[in-house]
Amino acid sequence: MREAEHSTPHGETPYSPTSLLRALTADPYGVDTLRQDEHPAAEAAPPDSAAMRMVTVLLALVLGFAVSVSVLGLRDEAASADGPRALLEQEVLGTRAEAEQLEQRQSELEGQIAEAQSAVLEEAGAAERLGDFERAGAAVAMSGPGVVLVLQDSAPLPSSPGGGSASANRVTDGDVQIAVNGLWAAGAEAIAVNGQRVSSTSAIRTAGSAILVDFRPLSPPYRITALGDPHQLRGAVATAETGAYLEEISSRYGILVSWESEDETSVPARSVGTLREASVLTGSGDGAPASSTDDIPAADTPTADTATTEQDAPAGASTAAERGTEEDSP
Repeated sequence: MREAEHSTPHGETPYSPTSLLRALTADPYGVDTLRQDEHPAAEAAPPDSAAMRMVTVLLALVLGFAVSVSVLGLRDEAASADGPRALLEQEVLGTRAEAEQLEQRQSELEGQIAEAQSAVLEEAGAAERLGDFERAGAAVAMSGPGVVLVLQDSAPLPSSPGGGSASANRVTDGDVQIAVNGLWAAGAEAIAVNGQRVSSTSAIRTAGSAILVDFRPLSPPYRITALGDPHQLRGAVATAETGAYLEEISSRYGILVSWESEDETSVPARSVGTLREASVLTGSGDGAPASSTDDIPAADTPTADTATTEQDAPAGASTAAERGTEEDSP
């Protein structure tokens, strides 16, 4: 067996696994440095000459020129009139113009339908009656004096030592439900939450961290606008169970509750469904159209029992379970 021409102080060949492990674990000052020129298998480095430097510079210039030409070509293609970006912009502008035309056409048709409907109702003498039903169903906008009840999330609570970031107690859908019910019971004529009209068939729910009114998400602060006598509404809410509930969530959980009185405020109309089918009622003996009370919606203003909640407002009810672990009392 041929012996190695060079060996380490430990007796292994310079490139054996054992010699590498020993070299890593041994005293570095006790092992001779293995130089490349001492072993015949060592590869010689390429010569560093002026010709090699010139070749390297030429290759770098050619590569840079090729990259520059490619980038300029792509930029010109993207900026051209028939490029992808220009075509997409033209398509977006065309679609937007078409949508504006359709909206204008829709407004014109709605105006024509309203005029025809008014003419028919005036002829039948039912315009006033329909107006009462529309006001009861929140289908028309209303304005007048009223109050605005504002519910806002609490300020960030200080985090516990070694805990995570600070958290805040948030207003829940139950809080909004109880506030709306309290205003209905106080005699409010119309109510809107952040510009969303609330009626006897509206739904106040939650989805994730958002509160929904008729499936439309709202963001804090929650401004509950109620039409009616401001002093009567505030006094009735403060002396009822709703006032005690609002005071408790304010003092216990830090929910910000504030009132604003308005001499003139307004609530928008609630979007109504599209009429798909209609039929003519058969006339009674005197020629007046017959009607049934089962087909006519109640025109009474919603109260706390008919409003949009699944729960009544308990006196001093605690909502710690609803608020979750992040809403513990500070």
